[in-house]
Amino acid sequence: MKSRNYSKSILKSASFAGVLVSISILLAACIPSGQANQPEQVTTAAVTQPVAVVEDAVINVTTDPTLGQILVDGKGMTLYMFTVDEPDKSNCDADCLAKWPPLLTQGSPKLGSGVDAALVGSAALSDGTRIVTYNKMPLYYWVNDTKAGETTGQGVGDVWYVVSPDGKAVGLPSTSAPTTAPVAEVAEPTINVASDPVLGQYLVDGKGMALYIFTKDERDKSNCTGDCLVKWPPLLTQGNPSVGAGVDASQVGVAILADGSKIITYDHKPLYYWIDDVKPGDITGQGVGGVWYVISPSGQEIDGSPEAVADPTPDPDPEPSSTEPTIMVASSPTLGEYMVDGKGMTLYIFTKDTPDQSNCTGDCLVNWPPLLTQGSPILGPGADDSKIGSTLLADGTRIVTYNHWPLYYWIKDTKPGDTTGQGVGSVWYVIDSDGDIITK
Repeated sequence: MKSRNYSKSILKSASFAGVLVSISILLAACIPSGQANQPEQVTTAAVTQPVAVVEDAVINVTTDPTLGQILVDGKGMTLYMFTVDEPDKSNCDADCLAKWPPLLTQGSPKLGSGVDAALVGSAALSDGTRIVTYNKMPLYYWVNDTKAGETTGQGVGDVWYVVSPDGKAVGLPSTSAPTTAPVAEVAEPTINVASDPVLGQYLVDGKGMALYIFTKDERDKSNCTGDCLVKWPPLLTQGNPSVGAGVDASQVGVAILADGSKIITYDHKPLYYWIDDVKPGDITGQGVGGVWYVISPSGQEIDGSPEAVADPTPDPDPEPSSTEPTIMVASSPTLGEYMVDGKGMTLYIFTKDTPDQSNCTGDCLVNWPPLLTQGSPILGPGADDSKIGSTLLADGTRIVTYNHWPLYYWIKDTKPGDTTGQGVGSVWYVIDSDGDIITK
């Protein structure tokens, strides 16, 4: 019995195995050739690197209680135009763009209600990025606007203005509205007199904005060009400026700039604004670089000294560029003795210069104005005559050298004793009377 049962069991197992083999053969026949012996593939989702999605610019319209309807971005931040720009071309350089950041676009800005799509475009900046234009004028922010609704850049330097939905500069004095190519039209300016408790009476425009002279200018000739004019916009005229009370009309004249426009002169000195003055009464450009000053109604440079304020008698032959600079020694508790000019403004050296050669050009000279000479600088107390010299700059002017180091001012020093340029970029330093660099 055991033998028969065992045989039946074997037969059943064999039959079952046969069935399994048949099924395997049938399955193999269903698999495409070449894949039957391949291991099973595990499929996973494709992994790609995340691509940053940059949202394009948004332009909306908002209403300001004073200015009316103006353009803003998607967050309500005010947008401005620069009247020195040309149609579809930004004339705002690197330093300018640091204060007036561009409204950039990938090519398809989004438009809110009230924005005229036909006026929207873009222009290339020098770095290849694209700035949004409106009615062909590039659009910018103002770094001092910190929240939606602020318009503190309005009228800055009389060249920055908010923009209306029809593409006009709001508040820009003009005799006619711009059309499709809005080159800024400047109405005839007014020259008035304002008073400061420290500086006394000084010249301002019709809005009370301070006017400055540049001591590197010549008689009836502006030596401020390019980037300089961006930071120090000229007081332009068509030829007939208005004169307010206290202004001597006989002192008013004009000079021609390189682009053919006319800058107003007073006592033969061209007049400018300072881009950082934002409201009437601001005189933050006073003394900048030891070369920019407000001017009195008598035509005299006001340097803030008691003598200048107390004695407004004009120089009978005022030619600021012909005055030879004075070099002397000042003392600081921190720096010790260091070189200054005759007004106490700090002088610096640039460690990238080589002996008797300036390597500071372009924007560098705007921020670090050179101490210029006609060839015979005056030695004050502590200065070593054997170390005084001069060398030529690229434009043919002469910069004073001390121990073969060209000497410069720093644009952010505004009064005697300021040494805010010390150590800037680890390449700008004051220098002692021996001609050695002070790095402390």
